[in-house]
Amino acid sequence: MQRILPETDLERRLMSLGAPFIEENQVLDELFQVLGHDLAEDQEMSPETKEQVLDEIGEYFFRLDMNYGPEIKADCIGILEEFWSVVDRESCQRTLENIRTQGHRTKFNVLRTSLPVDGSIDAVSMEKFRQIFNFDLEDGQDLQMSEADYSKLALWVQRTNKYLKDSGILAWDASRYIHLVRLSFVAGYLSDIQAWSEILKLAPIVEGKFENWMDFSQSFLIGRTFWSGADDPRVKNICEKLLGHPASPWHFIAWT
Repeated sequence: MQRILPETDLERRLMSLGAPFIEENQVLDELFQVLGHDLAEDQEMSPETKEQVLDEIGEYFFRLDMNYGPEIKADCIGILEEFWSVVDRESCQRTLENIRTQGHRTKFNVLRTSLPVDGSIDAVSMEKFRQIFNFDLEDGQDLQMSEADYSKLALWVQRTNKYLKDSGILAWDASRYIHLVRLSFVAGYLSDIQAWSEILKLAPIVEGKFENWMDFSQSFLIGRTFWSGADDPRVKNICEKLLGHPASPWHFIAWT
């Protein structure tokens, strides 16, 4: 029998990293309809009730199969090929390894350190920033970015220093890592044993990197913006909901 749900607090915490992708389907309000009687603000929750609540939350946020049936397998295969260039187990594991060792955070952190910390950007720093940004582009790839576009991006990266800690946009990499494992499990590229093994490899990478879910949320949102090239109010609303909703896994799973 396949193991779909986590068995330890560590596995629950790691699965909670992928909550923004799950809440894209707006499940928190549905979950609250199930749990509302246990989530009353003036009611102290017993350990037994808390465990029951977590079990119910797990059916929405912790499952490897995202609580979908086999009918979405074809959709997952298509998403993996189109957006991740993952077509089989080998390409899946290569991509997971890349996220663990580099991800989007490596380039972002190099870009951050190329800029002065005093808020100014001189011509030399700007040229270095541009070279770093373009160094891994494929031959012939043209982003059609103007000087003003590069300057705007550099200023934005520089401003993120106010919100990010040393881990940079690690939360973005960690969250999409969990999502990739889920998609690959549903697609049939990873068995349940392989999926949990891959998930646990993320533990030492995120350990001690965030004080709370607010830290994680800011890191995730900045990483998401860096990847997409624009703010997305919908994604911001998802993170805000996860931070404040009484049925959110982030409300029950602590970093310490």
